[in-house]
Amino acid sequence: MQILDLSNKKEVTKPMAISEKELSALEDLLGGEKLLVTKFKAYAQMCTDQELKQKCEAIASKHQTHYEKLLTFLN
Repeated sequence: MQILDLSNKKEVTKPMAISEKELSALEDLLGGEKLLVTKFKAYAQMCTDQELKQKCEAIASKHQTHYEKLLTFLN
C-alpha cells in the first residue's frame, strides 16, 4: 500500500465574495426551492395513487437537493 504525502502541497482557496445582488438572488432561489419541497411533500401525502405519490416524493427530493446545493454558496 502506497501512501502519498501531501503535507507540502496544500491548496489554499480564498472564499469568493458574494455581491448584495447575488445574495438577494440566492435568497430568492432558496425560498423557491424550500417552497417546492414543502408543496410536493404535501402533495405526496394527499395522493392515493401510489405512482403519483412516488413521483411527488421524487420531485420533493430533487428540490431538496437543489436547496442544499444552493446553500453551499453561502458557506
